[in-house]
Amino acid sequence: MVWYIWVIITAALVIIELFTGGFGVLSFAFGCAAGALASVCGLSLNWQLLLAILVSLVFFFFIRPFAVKFLLRKKDDEVRTNTEALIGRKVRVTETVDAVAGTGHVAVDGDVWKAVAKDGNPIPAGTTVRIVAQDSLILTVEQTPSV
Repeated sequence: MVWYIWVIITAALVIIELFTGGFGVLSFAFGCAAGALASVCGLSLNWQLLLAILVSLVFFFFIRPFAVKFLLRKKDDEVRTNTEALIGRKVRVTETVDAVAGTGHVAVDGDVWKAVAKDGNPIPAGTTVRIVAQDSLILTVEQTPSV
């Protein structure tokens, strides 16, 4: 019985997977586990190897893509950082936003940013606006409904 060799190889592959990620090595660990199961059932070494190879290939080409897609995908609701975090924030206009006059600034966490109105209409100082886009150092804002 060589099942214990299959188990040792399986354990080693699982440990390697913990350091690499991506489920590639784990596919081969499942194959080795199938080889161990075949050994326990008394199948010959040729059948053990064949089963280990087939299970590894099935997991690698058919199961792994789904695992990567659903377990390693980027989530849309991840924490946004840097300037991405500004989008959607409500801020106060410190200088009238006016495209004709070329003026407009908003205060964001103590910093003053150049701002332009989304619809092009002037927005008076003191108005609360929502940031809808950011291009370099210029924020695009829109007026929020008064409540």
